[in-house]
Amino acid sequence: GKPQWQNLGAIVREVNRIRGYGDFYHYHLLASGKIEAVIESDVNILDIAALSVIVTEAGGVFSDLNGLPPGIKTRSVLAANAALHAPLLERLRGYVA
Repeated sequence: GKPQWQNLGAIVREVNRIRGYGDFYHYHLLASGKIEAVIESDVNILDIAALSVIVTEAGGVFSDLNGLPPGIKTRSVLAANAALHAPLLERLRGYVA
């Protein structure tokens, strides 16, 4: 299998806790500093466009799992605080095509 699957499993084991929220709530928690990262697959640009602005305006970093900025073809998200985004992206890059 893809090494990114193993990396995602390792990340889940390393974090204090994981949680799933509604479509928008976790991005607001990230923007307010209450959580440190959001990882999603199978998204649509219409669901995340405004959320990407909220996260980046709050000082976070928002990309897909290949490190690309949101666009019409975006299907995955890695949104995190500035300190965590690059290390997480290094481990997850290519997880979703």
